[in-house]
Amino acid sequence: MKNKKPLKQKKITLKTMDTVSYRNTKIMVKTIPKGTLLFRLVERVNNDETRGIRIGEDERCIIPNHNVFFYPNPFAAKVGLNTWSKDSNIVLTFVLDKDVKVLWLLKPSKYSRVTKNTKRNFIKRCDAKATKCLPHKPAGMLAAYNPCLSDTMIRKYPDVVGTINLSIGDAVRFKEGTKRLSRRRSKYFHTAEAELPTYPSIPEIILHPLALRPQKELIVHSGDKLDNNYSLLKRFDLRKDESKIIDFMEKYAVYNPDTFFFEMKK
Repeated sequence: MKNKKPLKQKKITLKTMDTVSYRNTKIMVKTIPKGTLLFRLVERVNNDETRGIRIGEDERCIIPNHNVFFYPNPFAAKVGLNTWSKDSNIVLTFVLDKDVKVLWLLKPSKYSRVTKNTKRNFIKRCDAKATKCLPHKPAGMLAAYNPCLSDTMIRKYPDVVGTINLSIGDAVRFKEGTKRLSRRRSKYFHTAEAELPTYPSIPEIILHPLALRPQKELIVHSGDKLDNNYSLLKRFDLRKDESKIIDFMEKYAVYNPDTFFFEMKK
């Protein structure tokens, strides 16, 4: 049976909202609580999302703008990224190991993901040029259509480790894709709004793997102990594990309307 009802939308609250100063403005900062569930879609499990990009047999690189992208539920990425995700069916489920601070680029903030297109601002277009630490450009992570924090922002607020935002491209794909969702999957979709010329949509959260952003590129070896924001909890295969995913969500996940994300039940 197809779901014909519109996706759920919520009234924005300001619980656990703070601000930071940048030049002559205030930027909203949200505390995302420990225990929040984060979902990624990948083609194969060949990387450790918590330790950076592999650059050698025993070396990984973590950069100040190391972006790892997560969605609020296990089915969202397949819908939002359908243009690129035809061969991706592995859902990685992570959990926040501590409270994290992120820039809130959803309403009621006057800033959004497109703020990256303005000069001298707290977020900028990512830059995919190769560096000594990253001799090969990391696909997608530093694409110019993605938001990265400015150098000044990282220096002033290393504990602000990400953003929560809407992508215009994702919003268009969600509008069409959610029309074909089964009821079993659609119940986990909750929309947000941002100051963007697009539809209400499913937010994404972009997080640095470390509790404090490094000021410079960081080389990580296999024996190094890292202070990570999140850890891997579960792996699912969308092609054959739908019942297992639903069972996991029903038993262990509870929706937090203050963040648009699910949390582990206490």
